[in-house]
Amino acid sequence: MSASTTITPSTTPTPVSSTGDELAALGWEINANQYRLVHLAARFDDELEWFRLGYPSASSWIAAKLQIQTSTAREWIRVGQALRHLPSIDAAFAVQMISYAKVRILTRWADDDNEEHLLELAHERAAGRLTVAIAKFLADEGETDAERDLRLHDERSFTTWTDADGSTVLRIVLPPSVAKPVVAAVDELVRRIAMTPLEGGPAEQPAPGDGASESAPDASADASDEQSVVESSPKAASMVEAAPGPGISPDPLSVTLRDMRRRWQPDGRDDWTFPSLGQQRADAFVALYLGSGVSLTTEVVVHVRGDGITFDDGTPTTSSAVLRQLDDSFIRLMIHDAQRRPVDASGRRRHPTTRQQRVVMETHGHECVDCQRTELLELDHNPPFERTRRTVTHELEPRCAPCHRARHRHDLGAA
Repeated sequence: MSASTTITPSTTPTPVSSTGDELAALGWEINANQYRLVHLAARFDDELEWFRLGYPSASSWIAAKLQIQTSTAREWIRVGQALRHLPSIDAAFAVQMISYAKVRILTRWADDDNEEHLLELAHERAAGRLTVAIAKFLADEGETDAERDLRLHDERSFTTWTDADGSTVLRIVLPPSVAKPVVAAVDELVRRIAMTPLEGGPAEQPAPGDGASESAPDASADASDEQSVVESSPKAASMVEAAPGPGISPDPLSVTLRDMRRRWQPDGRDDWTFPSLGQQRADAFVALYLGSGVSLTTEVVVHVRGDGITFDDGTPTTSSAVLRQLDDSFIRLMIHDAQRRPVDASGRRRHPTTRQQRVVMETHGHECVDCQRTELLELDHNPPFERTRRTVTHELEPRCAPCHRARHRHDLGAA
Protein backbone atom coordinates (compact mmCIF):
# COMPACT_ATOMS: atom_id res chain seq x y z
CA MET A 1 0.00 0.00 0.00
CA SER A 2 1.17 3.51 -0.64
CA ALA A 3 2.10 5.74 2.27
CA SER A 4 0.06 8.69 1.00
CA THR A 5 -3.06 9.32 -1.00
CA THR A 6 -3.32 11.98 -3.68
CA ILE A 7 -6.67 13.78 -3.69
CA THR A 8 -7.91 14.80 -7.11
CA PRO A 9 -11.03 16.99 -7.30
CA SER A 10 -13.94 15.31 -9.02
CA THR A 11 -14.65 16.36 -12.58
CA THR A 12 -17.83 18.02 -13.76
CA PRO A 13 -20.54 15.36 -14.01
CA THR A 14 -21.81 14.41 -17.43
CA PRO A 15 -25.29 15.61 -18.38
CA VAL A 16 -28.07 13.51 -16.92
CA SER A 17 -29.32 11.15 -19.62
CA SER A 18 -31.24 8.46 -17.73
CA THR A 19 -32.95 7.70 -14.45
CA GLY A 20 -29.81 5.91 -13.30
CA ASP A 21 -27.64 8.93 -14.09
CA GLU A 22 -30.06 11.20 -12.25
CA LEU A 23 -30.06 8.88 -9.25
CA ALA A 24 -26.25 8.74 -9.14
CA ALA A 25 -25.96 12.53 -9.45
CA LEU A 26 -28.46 13.08 -6.64
CA GLY A 27 -26.75 10.47 -4.46
CA TRP A 28 -23.39 12.20 -4.71
CA GLU A 29 -25.07 15.56 -4.11
CA ILE A 30 -26.48 14.14 -0.88
CA ASN A 31 -23.00 12.83 -0.05
CA ALA A 32 -21.58 16.34 -0.47
CA ASN A 33 -24.25 17.76 1.83
CA GLN A 34 -23.51 14.98 4.33
CA TYR A 35 -19.93 16.25 4.53
CA ARG A 36 -21.19 19.70 5.50
CA LEU A 37 -23.75 18.19 7.86
CA VAL A 38 -21.32 16.21 10.03
CA HIS A 39 -18.98 19.18 10.36
CA LEU A 40 -21.85 21.49 11.33
CA ALA A 41 -23.09 18.92 13.85
CA ALA A 42 -19.65 18.71 15.48
CA ARG A 43 -19.38 22.51 15.59
CA PHE A 44 -22.88 22.83 17.04
CA ASP A 45 -21.90 20.40 19.79
CA ASP A 46 -18.82 22.50 20.63
CA GLU A 47 -20.62 25.85 20.72
CA LEU A 48 -23.11 24.72 23.42
CA GLU A 49 -26.04 26.51 21.81
CA TRP A 50 -28.12 23.44 22.60
CA PHE A 51 -27.36 23.89 26.32
CA ARG A 52 -28.56 27.50 26.31
CA LEU A 53 -31.74 26.33 24.58
CA GLY A 54 -32.46 23.89 27.40
CA TYR A 55 -31.64 20.59 25.68
CA PRO A 56 -29.67 17.82 27.44
CA SER A 57 -27.35 17.29 24.46
CA ALA A 58 -26.59 18.52 20.98
CA SER A 59 -27.90 15.26 19.53
CA SER A 60 -31.29 15.68 21.24
CA TRP A 61 -31.68 19.19 19.73
CA ILE A 62 -30.69 17.95 16.25
CA ALA A 63 -33.06 14.98 16.55
CA ALA A 64 -35.97 17.22 17.59
CA LYS A 65 -35.40 19.80 14.85
CA LEU A 66 -34.78 17.35 12.00
CA GLN A 67 -37.18 14.59 13.12
CA ILE A 68 -34.49 11.91 13.21
CA GLN A 69 -33.31 9.36 15.74
CA THR A 70 -31.04 10.68 18.49
CA SER A 71 -28.57 7.90 17.65
CA THR A 72 -28.33 9.25 14.08
CA ALA A 73 -27.52 12.73 15.37
CA ARG A 74 -24.90 11.33 17.75
CA GLU A 75 -23.29 9.56 14.81
CA TRP A 76 -23.11 12.81 12.81
CA ILE A 77 -21.37 14.50 15.74
CA ARG A 78 -18.96 11.60 16.24
CA VAL A 79 -17.96 11.51 12.57
CA GLY A 80 -17.53 15.29 12.38
CA GLN A 81 -15.31 15.34 15.45
CA ALA A 82 -13.24 12.40 14.24
CA LEU A 83 -12.61 14.00 10.84
CA ARG A 84 -10.83 16.92 12.53
CA HIS A 85 -7.99 14.53 13.38
CA LEU A 86 -8.02 12.58 10.10
CA PRO A 87 -7.03 15.09 7.40
CA SER A 88 -6.60 12.61 4.53
CA ILE A 89 -9.98 10.96 5.08
CA ASP A 90 -11.59 14.38 5.51
CA ALA A 91 -10.09 15.61 2.23
CA ALA A 92 -11.23 12.50 0.34
CA PHE A 93 -14.74 12.89 1.74
CA ALA A 94 -14.80 16.60 0.83
CA VAL A 95 -14.18 15.94 -2.87
CA GLN A 96 -16.48 12.87 -2.93
CA MET A 97 -13.77 10.29 -3.47
CA ILE A 98 -15.35 8.18 -0.72
CA SER A 99 -18.91 7.94 0.51
CA TYR A 100 -20.36 8.76 3.91
CA ALA A 101 -20.96 5.04 4.44
CA LYS A 102 -17.22 4.40 4.15
CA VAL A 103 -16.36 7.45 6.26
CA ARG A 104 -18.51 6.15 9.11
CA ILE A 105 -16.52 2.92 9.09
CA LEU A 106 -13.10 4.54 8.71
CA THR A 107 -13.59 7.03 11.54
CA ARG A 108 -14.19 4.21 14.01
CA TRP A 109 -10.80 2.63 13.41
CA ALA A 110 -8.47 5.20 11.86
CA ASP A 111 -5.73 6.99 13.78
CA ASP A 112 -2.56 8.92 12.95
CA ASP A 113 -0.61 5.74 12.27
CA ASN A 114 -3.02 3.82 10.05
CA GLU A 115 -5.12 6.55 8.40
CA GLU A 116 -3.42 6.31 5.00
CA HIS A 117 -3.59 2.51 4.93
CA LEU A 118 -7.27 2.42 5.83
CA LEU A 119 -8.06 5.10 3.27
CA GLU A 120 -6.33 2.98 0.65
CA LEU A 121 -8.54 0.05 1.66
CA ALA A 122 -11.61 2.28 1.31
CA HIS A 123 -10.64 3.05 -2.30
CA GLU A 124 -10.15 -0.65 -3.05
CA ARG A 125 -13.14 -2.22 -1.32
CA ALA A 126 -16.92 -1.82 -1.53
CA ALA A 127 -18.58 -0.34 1.55
CA GLY A 128 -20.14 -3.70 2.41
CA ARG A 129 -16.73 -5.40 2.47
CA LEU A 130 -14.66 -2.64 4.05
CA THR A 131 -15.09 -3.80 7.65
CA VAL A 132 -13.68 -7.24 6.82
CA ALA A 133 -10.66 -5.69 5.09
CA ILE A 134 -10.05 -3.42 8.09
CA ALA A 135 -10.37 -6.33 10.51
CA LYS A 136 -7.75 -8.25 8.52
CA PHE A 137 -5.43 -5.23 8.47
CA LEU A 138 -5.79 -4.53 12.19
CA ALA A 139 -5.23 -8.22 13.01
CA ASP A 140 -1.71 -7.87 11.61
CA GLU A 141 -0.91 -4.83 13.76
CA GLY A 142 0.80 -6.58 16.68
CA GLU A 143 -2.13 -7.85 18.77
CA THR A 144 -1.40 -11.35 20.09
CA ASP A 145 -3.82 -14.23 19.56
CA ALA A 146 -4.58 -14.34 23.28
CA GLU A 147 -5.29 -10.60 23.38
CA ARG A 148 -7.57 -10.79 20.35
CA ASP A 149 -9.47 -13.82 21.67
CA LEU A 150 -10.04 -12.03 24.98
CA ARG A 151 -11.14 -8.79 23.28
CA LEU A 152 -13.61 -10.59 21.01
CA HIS A 153 -14.97 -12.54 23.97
CA ASP A 154 -15.45 -9.35 25.99
CA GLU A 155 -17.34 -7.71 23.10
CA ARG A 156 -20.00 -10.44 22.94
CA SER A 157 -23.57 -9.25 23.36
CA PHE A 158 -27.21 -10.18 22.81
CA THR A 159 -29.75 -7.36 22.53
CA THR A 160 -33.38 -7.20 21.44
CA TRP A 161 -35.88 -4.47 20.67
CA THR A 162 -39.36 -4.13 19.22
CA ASP A 163 -39.61 -2.69 15.73
CA ALA A 164 -42.39 -0.33 14.70
CA ASP A 165 -44.29 -3.15 12.97
CA GLY A 166 -44.32 -5.18 16.18
CA SER A 167 -41.55 -7.59 15.19
CA THR A 168 -38.80 -8.46 17.65
CA VAL A 169 -35.31 -7.67 16.36
CA LEU A 170 -32.31 -9.64 17.63
CA ARG A 171 -28.72 -8.42 17.52
CA ILE A 172 -26.06 -10.93 18.47
CA VAL A 173 -22.32 -10.17 18.61
CA LEU A 174 -20.07 -13.24 18.85
CA PRO A 175 -16.42 -14.10 18.20
CA PRO A 176 -16.06 -15.34 14.60
CA SER A 177 -14.99 -18.82 15.70
CA VAL A 178 -18.38 -19.18 17.41
CA ALA A 179 -20.53 -17.29 14.90
CA LYS A 180 -19.29 -18.89 11.67
CA PRO A 181 -20.59 -22.41 12.49
CA VAL A 182 -23.96 -20.86 13.37
CA VAL A 183 -24.14 -19.03 10.03
CA ALA A 184 -22.93 -22.11 8.15
CA ALA A 185 -25.66 -24.24 9.72
CA VAL A 186 -28.38 -21.73 8.79
CA ASP A 187 -27.18 -21.48 5.19
CA GLU A 188 -26.80 -25.25 4.86
CA LEU A 189 -30.38 -25.80 6.01
CA VAL A 190 -31.61 -23.17 3.54
CA ARG A 191 -29.77 -25.02 0.77
CA ARG A 192 -31.15 -28.40 1.82
CA ILE A 193 -34.73 -27.10 1.96
CA ALA A 194 -34.42 -25.61 -1.53
CA MET A 195 -33.14 -28.98 -2.84
CA THR A 196 -36.00 -30.95 -1.29
CA PRO A 197 -38.63 -32.07 -3.85
CA LEU A 198 -42.21 -31.12 -3.14
CA GLU A 199 -43.46 -34.67 -3.60
CA GLY A 200 -41.93 -38.11 -3.03
CA GLY A 201 -38.34 -39.32 -2.88
CA PRO A 202 -35.62 -38.33 -0.44
CA ALA A 203 -34.02 -34.92 -0.55
CA GLU A 204 -30.85 -34.64 -2.59
CA GLN A 205 -27.82 -35.65 -0.58
CA PRO A 206 -24.42 -33.99 -0.76
CA ALA A 207 -22.15 -35.50 -3.38
CA PRO A 208 -19.21 -37.62 -2.21
CA GLY A 209 -16.74 -35.36 -0.51
CA ASP A 210 -19.35 -32.65 0.16
CA GLY A 211 -20.45 -33.86 3.56
CA ALA A 212 -18.81 -35.39 6.58
CA SER A 213 -16.76 -38.13 4.93
CA GLU A 214 -13.84 -38.29 2.56
CA SER A 215 -11.27 -41.02 2.02
CA ALA A 216 -8.19 -40.74 4.14
CA PRO A 217 -5.76 -41.02 1.20
CA ASP A 218 -7.50 -38.17 -0.56
CA ALA A 219 -7.40 -35.99 2.50
CA SER A 220 -3.75 -36.62 3.25
CA ALA A 221 -2.76 -36.12 -0.38
CA ASP A 222 -3.93 -32.53 -0.17
CA ALA A 223 -1.43 -31.45 2.50
CA SER A 224 0.59 -28.33 1.69
CA ASP A 225 2.37 -25.39 3.28
CA GLU A 226 -0.56 -23.13 2.44
CA GLN A 227 -3.80 -24.71 3.43
CA SER A 228 -7.54 -24.25 3.36
CA VAL A 229 -8.83 -26.18 6.35
CA VAL A 230 -12.43 -27.36 6.24
CA GLU A 231 -13.96 -28.01 9.65
CA SER A 232 -17.23 -29.71 10.36
CA SER A 233 -19.02 -27.47 12.81
CA PRO A 234 -18.56 -28.60 16.44
CA LYS A 235 -21.31 -30.48 18.26
CA ALA A 236 -23.11 -31.33 14.99
CA ALA A 237 -24.38 -34.77 14.06
CA SER A 238 -24.65 -36.04 10.50
CA MET A 239 -28.21 -36.93 9.52
CA VAL A 240 -28.76 -39.38 6.62
CA GLU A 241 -32.25 -39.41 5.17
CA ALA A 242 -33.94 -42.70 4.42
CA ALA A 243 -37.47 -43.96 4.19
CA PRO A 244 -38.43 -45.14 7.70
CA GLY A 245 -39.40 -48.76 8.09
CA PRO A 246 -42.50 -50.02 9.89
CA GLY A 247 -42.68 -48.73 13.44
CA ILE A 248 -39.67 -46.44 12.93
CA SER A 249 -40.11 -42.73 13.52
CA PRO A 250 -39.20 -40.55 10.53
CA ASP A 251 -35.96 -38.61 10.62
CA PRO A 252 -36.61 -35.14 12.14
CA LEU A 253 -34.43 -33.52 9.49
CA SER A 254 -36.38 -35.15 6.64
CA VAL A 255 -39.69 -34.13 8.18
CA THR A 256 -38.51 -30.55 8.71
CA LEU A 257 -37.15 -30.24 5.18
CA ARG A 258 -40.41 -31.36 3.60
CA ASP A 259 -42.59 -29.30 5.91
CA MET A 260 -40.64 -26.11 5.26
CA ARG A 261 -40.43 -26.76 1.52
CA ARG A 262 -44.21 -27.09 1.34
CA ARG A 263 -44.65 -23.92 3.36
CA TRP A 264 -42.34 -22.05 1.00
CA GLN A 265 -44.19 -23.36 -2.06
CA PRO A 266 -47.70 -24.50 -1.03
CA ASP A 267 -49.44 -26.92 -3.37
CA GLY A 268 -52.70 -25.85 -5.00
CA ARG A 269 -52.39 -22.13 -4.30
CA ASP A 270 -51.95 -19.43 -6.92
CA ASP A 271 -51.40 -16.49 -4.56
CA TRP A 272 -48.21 -17.64 -2.84
CA THR A 273 -44.90 -15.77 -3.06
CA PHE A 274 -41.61 -17.60 -2.61
CA PRO A 275 -39.92 -16.21 0.53
CA SER A 276 -36.98 -13.87 0.24
CA LEU A 277 -33.49 -15.00 1.20
CA GLY A 278 -33.80 -13.17 4.51
CA GLN A 279 -37.08 -14.94 5.24
CA GLN A 280 -35.59 -18.31 4.32
CA ARG A 281 -32.69 -17.78 6.70
CA ALA A 282 -35.05 -16.70 9.49
CA ASP A 283 -37.06 -19.91 9.02
CA ALA A 284 -33.86 -21.97 9.07
CA PHE A 285 -32.64 -20.26 12.25
CA VAL A 286 -35.93 -21.00 14.02
CA ALA A 287 -35.86 -24.64 12.87
CA LEU A 288 -32.29 -25.14 14.07
CA TYR A 289 -32.35 -23.35 17.39
CA LEU A 290 -35.93 -23.41 18.65
CA GLY A 291 -36.70 -27.07 19.05
CA SER A 292 -37.39 -28.73 15.69
CA GLY A 293 -35.01 -31.59 16.54
CA VAL A 294 -32.80 -30.81 13.52
CA SER A 295 -29.03 -31.25 13.48
CA LEU A 296 -26.67 -30.89 10.54
CA THR A 297 -23.06 -31.46 9.67
CA THR A 298 -21.78 -28.27 8.07
CA GLU A 299 -18.48 -26.99 6.76
CA VAL A 300 -16.52 -23.99 8.01
CA VAL A 301 -13.55 -23.15 5.78
CA VAL A 302 -10.48 -21.69 7.48
CA HIS A 303 -7.50 -20.45 5.46
CA VAL A 304 -4.11 -20.92 7.11
CA ARG A 305 -1.47 -18.85 5.34
CA GLY A 306 1.79 -17.18 6.12
CA ASP A 307 0.07 -13.80 6.42
CA GLY A 308 -2.59 -14.94 8.89
CA ILE A 309 -5.63 -17.14 9.45
CA THR A 310 -9.01 -16.15 8.01
CA PHE A 311 -12.45 -17.56 7.35
CA ASP A 312 -13.86 -17.81 3.83
CA ASP A 313 -15.10 -14.21 3.77
CA GLY A 314 -11.75 -12.82 4.95
CA THR A 315 -12.69 -12.43 8.62
CA PRO A 316 -9.50 -12.95 10.65
CA THR A 317 -9.31 -15.47 13.46
CA THR A 318 -6.60 -16.89 15.69
CA SER A 319 -4.75 -20.18 15.72
CA SER A 320 -5.95 -20.88 19.25
CA ALA A 321 -9.58 -20.43 18.17
CA VAL A 322 -9.05 -22.92 15.32
CA LEU A 323 -7.28 -25.43 17.55
CA ARG A 324 -10.19 -25.44 19.98
CA GLN A 325 -12.43 -26.76 17.17
CA LEU A 326 -10.19 -29.57 15.92
CA ASP A 327 -11.18 -32.33 18.34
CA ASP A 328 -14.80 -32.23 17.12
CA SER A 329 -14.03 -31.66 13.44
CA PHE A 330 -13.16 -33.59 10.30
CA ILE A 331 -10.24 -31.91 8.52
CA ARG A 332 -9.55 -31.62 4.79
CA LEU A 333 -6.68 -29.74 3.19
CA MET A 334 -6.29 -28.18 -0.26
CA ILE A 335 -2.92 -28.06 -1.99
CA HIS A 336 -1.47 -24.93 -3.62
CA ASP A 337 1.27 -24.74 -6.23
CA ALA A 338 4.58 -22.91 -5.99
CA GLN A 339 2.90 -19.66 -7.12
CA ARG A 340 0.40 -19.96 -4.21
CA ARG A 341 -2.44 -20.84 -6.58
CA PRO A 342 -4.93 -23.60 -5.69
CA VAL A 343 -4.38 -26.67 -7.83
CA ASP A 344 -6.89 -27.11 -10.65
CA ALA A 345 -9.06 -30.22 -10.67
CA SER A 346 -11.05 -30.12 -13.87
CA GLY A 347 -13.62 -32.53 -15.24
CA ARG A 348 -16.13 -32.98 -18.05
CA ARG A 349 -19.33 -32.70 -16.05
CA ARG A 350 -21.88 -29.95 -15.60
CA HIS A 351 -21.70 -29.61 -11.83
CA PRO A 352 -18.27 -28.81 -10.34
CA THR A 353 -16.71 -31.18 -7.85
CA THR A 354 -16.07 -30.14 -4.28
CA ARG A 355 -12.40 -29.65 -5.10
CA GLN A 356 -13.24 -27.48 -8.10
CA GLN A 357 -15.56 -25.40 -5.94
CA ARG A 358 -12.77 -24.75 -3.46
CA VAL A 359 -10.31 -23.85 -6.23
CA VAL A 360 -12.72 -21.32 -7.77
CA MET A 361 -13.63 -19.78 -4.42
CA GLU A 362 -9.97 -19.43 -3.46
CA THR A 363 -9.10 -17.92 -6.83
CA HIS A 364 -11.83 -15.27 -6.57
CA GLY A 365 -11.35 -14.41 -2.91
CA HIS A 366 -14.53 -16.20 -1.74
CA GLU A 367 -16.83 -13.39 -2.87
CA CYS A 368 -19.28 -12.60 -5.66
CA VAL A 369 -17.44 -11.34 -8.74
CA ASP A 370 -20.16 -8.72 -9.29
CA CYS A 371 -21.04 -7.30 -5.84
CA GLN A 372 -18.40 -8.79 -3.48
CA ARG A 373 -21.05 -10.45 -1.32
CA THR A 374 -19.79 -13.55 0.52
CA GLU A 375 -23.03 -15.32 1.46
CA LEU A 376 -24.75 -18.20 -0.38
CA LEU A 377 -22.47 -18.10 -3.40
CA GLU A 378 -23.17 -20.20 -6.50
CA LEU A 379 -20.74 -21.16 -9.26
CA ASP A 380 -21.66 -19.79 -12.68
CA HIS A 381 -20.30 -21.08 -16.00
CA ASN A 382 -18.80 -18.27 -18.07
CA PRO A 383 -19.01 -18.98 -21.00
CA PRO A 384 -22.19 -21.06 -20.56
CA PHE A 385 -21.93 -24.83 -20.17
CA GLU A 386 -24.31 -25.26 -23.12
CA ARG A 387 -21.62 -23.77 -25.34
CA THR A 388 -18.47 -25.40 -23.93
CA ARG A 389 -19.88 -28.71 -22.61
CA ARG A 390 -17.23 -28.77 -19.90
CA THR A 391 -16.64 -27.66 -16.34
CA VAL A 392 -13.17 -26.24 -15.74
CA THR A 393 -12.15 -23.92 -12.94
CA HIS A 394 -11.01 -21.01 -15.11
CA GLU A 395 -14.50 -20.90 -16.68
CA LEU A 396 -16.34 -20.79 -13.34
CA GLU A 397 -17.18 -17.63 -11.40
CA PRO A 398 -18.74 -17.30 -7.93
CA ARG A 399 -21.91 -15.19 -7.85
CA CYS A 400 -24.43 -14.60 -5.12
CA ALA A 401 -27.94 -15.79 -5.96
CA PRO A 402 -29.34 -12.32 -6.89
CA CYS A 403 -26.40 -11.53 -9.20
CA HIS A 404 -26.56 -15.03 -10.69
CA ARG A 405 -30.24 -14.61 -11.54
CA ALA A 406 -29.70 -11.07 -12.85
CA ARG A 407 -26.91 -12.22 -15.18
CA HIS A 408 -29.01 -14.97 -16.71
CA ARG A 409 -32.03 -12.71 -17.06
CA HIS A 410 -29.79 -10.32 -18.98
CA ASP A 411 -28.48 -13.17 -21.15
CA LEU A 412 -32.02 -14.34 -21.90
CA GLY A 413 -33.05 -10.80 -22.80
CA ALA A 414 -30.07 -10.39 -25.10
CA ALA A 415 -30.87 -13.70 -26.79
